[in-house]
Amino acid sequence: MTGQRDESAIEPIAIEAVRRHFDDTEAIEVRWRFDVHGGTFGELEAATFAAACAEAVATTTPLVTVVRTGGTRLQQGMRSLVGIPRAALALADLAAAGLPHVSVAAHPTTGGVWVAIGSLADVRAAVRGATVGFSGPRVVEAMTGEPVPRGANTGESAAAAGLVDALLDADGLDVWVGRVLRALRAGPLEPAPVGGVGCPRPPARHGWDQVVHSRTAPRSDGADLANAMLADAVALRGGDDTVTASVGRLHDRPVVVAAVAARRAGRVSVAGYRLLTRAARLADRLRLPFVTLVDSAGADPLPASEDEGIAAAIGTALTAVIGCGSPTVAVVHGEGGSGGALAAAVCDTVIVTTDGWFAALAPEGAAAALRTTPEDAAEIMRLAPAELLADGFADEVVAGAAAAVRDRVAAELARLSALAPEDRATRRHHRWRDPLPPAPDDSP
Repeated sequence: MTGQRDESAIEPIAIEAVRRHFDDTEAIEVRWRFDVHGGTFGELEAATFAAACAEAVATTTPLVTVVRTGGTRLQQGMRSLVGIPRAALALADLAAAGLPHVSVAAHPTTGGVWVAIGSLADVRAAVRGATVGFSGPRVVEAMTGEPVPRGANTGESAAAAGLVDALLDADGLDVWVGRVLRALRAGPLEPAPVGGVGCPRPPARHGWDQVVHSRTAPRSDGADLANAMLADAVALRGGDDTVTASVGRLHDRPVVVAAVAARRAGRVSVAGYRLLTRAARLADRLRLPFVTLVDSAGADPLPASEDEGIAAAIGTALTAVIGCGSPTVAVVHGEGGSGGALAAAVCDTVIVTTDGWFAALAPEGAAAALRTTPEDAAEIMRLAPAELLADGFADEVVAGAAAAVRDRVAAELARLSALAPEDRATRRHHRWRDPLPPAPDDSP
């Protein structure tokens, strides 16, 4: 392969690039050799890595990196350090080509290689017990005088913080990488069954009755609904469990799905919105359809979240979702509370299930602001499925069963995928730029 080690070179190279199969998917694998200068990343390694990325782009092949390194090669000074932006630019070319990068952080993975290559991969894992972090423990102590606490800067701590998506045994790397590549592998979107997927007549419930129904009726939470929709699902990990995201296959087509919130009518944290942002950007980068499952009372309004920047996190997530270049579908299958839920709903198509509702604010909060009762606030805000459909916010109402949602979403993604991307982008732009039409009972 272009860029592989020249056996006549005097300086040994600490990475190897090979073309190989993971299960039934071909990839270009770049593997670090810790036996050569501790796997450190120098001039030759940067050139080899850039060549491997170029080969991946030229042959439309996924990239897999298995990292085991102490970081940049300090003996080369700045000649080594500038290899990090070289690697970042090579990965940017891979991203522009819509090709996936899957990375595994083995022991150890530190320094600039973790910064520019491992930590920003599309899907990433760490080996159990591996040192994983910007700095290794000995370096941290030497520079700060403070020892690193036991358990910090490890694969386990990275997984707990949502910095990697999986924690693996050393002998399980190939199986996991194969699963990820299989989930991401492009394929035709098969038509969904048409029988029994829609709901010809929205429920007659409105106002507070719909809110009570949504909160008390038996139904799946977002995480379970996502699992029921996808085959070969691979989880994307966030800093907490307020949002879940995964990549998997829906009717044998790879898609990205985010459940906001993951648990029934939950509130979303800053970490949750960061995961939503990551999922939307991943779908955009890999040109995969993006589905959001909305069932949230809104964003976490408590002071700790305010201090952490919840408003900016919501805005960033909304911008990522509305700007995703792939076909997008939102399914409101429970509560839709305020802008915190809207951030996940600004899609090409908005589907509301018979269990769903959406409002500018949850009725209890609206009642406090309007100095009225939650029942009156719910009536004023026209939040029920039939009202959302009549007012132009929702495109369709479907039954809430997981199979009905799955098949309807698959059919809608097939329809959206058949549109020219520029036409779809124009429609989405007008959908969210233009005001909704007046309510049917409004005077002209």
